[in-house]
Amino acid sequence: MQSDIIFNSLTILNFMKFKSFFKGFAAALMAVVAVAACTPQAEEQDTLSVQPSAALTFQAAENADVTLTVTTTADAWEYTAPEWVKTEVAGETLIVNVAENTGKARVGRISFTAGNAHPVNINVHQEAPVVEEETPAECVAATLNNKAETDFFQIVSGSAEGSISVSIAEAVTEDLVFTVALDPEYVREYSFITGDSYTAVPEQAVTFGAAEIVIPAGSTESEPVSVTVDGAVLGFGEGYLVPMLASVKSGAAEFAIDAKRVNYVVMKANPRTTKQVVYIEVNDCNPLNVLEYNLEDGTPFFDAVILFAANINYDAVNDVVYLHNNPNVQALLDESEVYLQPLRKKGIKVYLGLLGNHDEAGLAQLSDWGAREWAKEVAEACRVYKLDGVNLDDEYSAAPDLSNPWFTNKSGAAAARLAYELKVAMKEACYWPTEVSFFEWGSIYNTPTIEVDGQTITQSQYVDFVVADYWGYVTPWGDLTEANCSAASIQLNYGNEFYGYKRALEEGYGWIMWFAFDPSGTGGINNNRVHSMTQFQAAAEKLYGKNMAEPQYVYNKIGEGKYDPTPHPIN
Repeated sequence: MQSDIIFNSLTILNFMKFKSFFKGFAAALMAVVAVAACTPQAEEQDTLSVQPSAALTFQAAENADVTLTVTTTADAWEYTAPEWVKTEVAGETLIVNVAENTGKARVGRISFTAGNAHPVNINVHQEAPVVEEETPAECVAATLNNKAETDFFQIVSGSAEGSISVSIAEAVTEDLVFTVALDPEYVREYSFITGDSYTAVPEQAVTFGAAEIVIPAGSTESEPVSVTVDGAVLGFGEGYLVPMLASVKSGAAEFAIDAKRVNYVVMKANPRTTKQVVYIEVNDCNPLNVLEYNLEDGTPFFDAVILFAANINYDAVNDVVYLHNNPNVQALLDESEVYLQPLRKKGIKVYLGLLGNHDEAGLAQLSDWGAREWAKEVAEACRVYKLDGVNLDDEYSAAPDLSNPWFTNKSGAAAARLAYELKVAMKEACYWPTEVSFFEWGSIYNTPTIEVDGQTITQSQYVDFVVADYWGYVTPWGDLTEANCSAASIQLNYGNEFYGYKRALEEGYGWIMWFAFDPSGTGGINNNRVHSMTQFQAAAEKLYGKNMAEPQYVYNKIGEGKYDPTPHPIN
C-alpha cells in the first residue's frame, strides 16, 4: 500500500475530456510542460528533536543547570523563552536555568524552531518559595489521600467513582474538620508540569459525598468521602482534570504544600457494545486520518488504533532482545503530541503493534525471564510515548537457539506468558489503564491458562481482546467471552465488504477489526477511501443505527519517517 500524494498534474487529465481530441491533447501537453517548468519540487521536511523532552521543574531558588540537546537536519535552530528563564547556547545544546522566584508559582515554555521542521516545545515550571509559617506547637501534619485504586478514569457510561480521605501524623484530643474544593486555576500549572494538556472539569460534573471531612478525636484518618464525576456533563475529545484542594476548617492541623492536593484525570469513551479497531499501516498512512471518520452525532467511528508495526528483534552481538522501530514508527512516537495524542484526547485508544522481524526473537518463544525483561522495555515505551497498550502479532520469526536464556520453544504458553508480563509491566509503568490484544495467528491461538509463581493465570488476566485473520471471526476460549472477540475482520485494501453484524448484535461480540485503511486512495483497489466509507456506513447503520458524517480532509504521508499534520481538503 502506498500513501496518497495529490499531484498538481492530476487536474491536467481533465483536458482529455474535450470533444476535440487534438485540441484537448495539445492543451494537456502544454499544461504538462508548464507544470514541469514552473512547479517547484516538494520541499524536504526538516527534523527537529530536543532531549530531554519532558517538562522542566525548578525550585524557587538555587537550581542546577539543565542541558537540552538539540538535534536537527536543518542548517540552524532558534528558540524563544520567557524572560525569567535563563538560557545559554553551547554548540548544539541549550543550558537552562531560572531566575529566583519570589512570588507565585509560574509556568512557561521554551519553543524551538529549525527550518521547516515541526516546532518543539519544552514546558518549564518553577515552584513558589516555601513560606515558613509559625504554627502552634500542637498542630499536626495532615495529608489528603486518594483512596481510589487509580487517579485515571475512563467513563464509558454513567459516572466515574473515586474517594478521598484525610490522615494526620498522630491522634489529637479534638475533632479535626476539613473541606475539599475544586481548584480550577491549578489546571494550567498541572498541565505544564506533566506536559499534557487538560481542561478543568465542569464544576457541575463533580459531587462530593460529604461537605466536610472529619477525623474524630483519638483517630488518625477520616472515613473515605466519595468523589463522583458525571460523564453526561463531559464531552468527547477532552482530557479533564479534577483538581482537589483540601483546607483546614477547624482544629489544630496544617497541610504541607505538597500534601493538600489530589488530582484525577477523566476521559470519556463511547459506550458501545461492539467497538471498532483499525490497523494503520504506518509505512503508508498518516494516523491523523482517523480523526475525520465520525458518526453524524460527532462521536468517533473508531474506538482504537493499532500502529502497525514495531518489531521484536534480537541483537546477537550484545545478546539482547530489544524493541525496534522503523523510521515511520519512530517518527510517530517522537511526535506523539502531534500525531497520536489528538486521537487519545478524542477518546480513541492508541496501541503499538508488535511483530516478529525475521530473527530468533519472537512473541511466542521468549523464556519466562526473557519475557519479563523485554516487557519492561515495551512498558517504558508506552509510558514515554503515552500509549494505551500493545497488540501482538506472531509472524516472521526464525527458530530460536534453545541454549540462549532469552528463548524457549515456540508455544501458546510462551505467548501467554509474554502477554502477562506486558500487563504487569505496563500497569507498573503507566498511571493510565493499558491493555494487551492479540491478532489470532501463529502460536497466538487458543492460548492456555498458565502458572506464574504458583498462581493460576487465566486468559482474561493476560489479554483484553482478540481479533481474527481476514474474513474470519474469533471463537472465545478459556474464560474469554464474545465481548473479548472480533465478529469480523475486514481487509479494506482487498475490497472486503462489511459482514458479521448479526453475529455481533445477536451474540454480543465486542469488536470489528479493519485493516489497511488508506483514505488517500492509493491502495490496491481503485479507491480505498470511497470503498471504505461505504463499509463504515454499513457498520454504523447496522450496529449503531446511525449514519456516518462525510469526511472533509485528508492527512498525507510525505516520505519515509515524514508525515504532514496539515489537513488537506478531499478532492
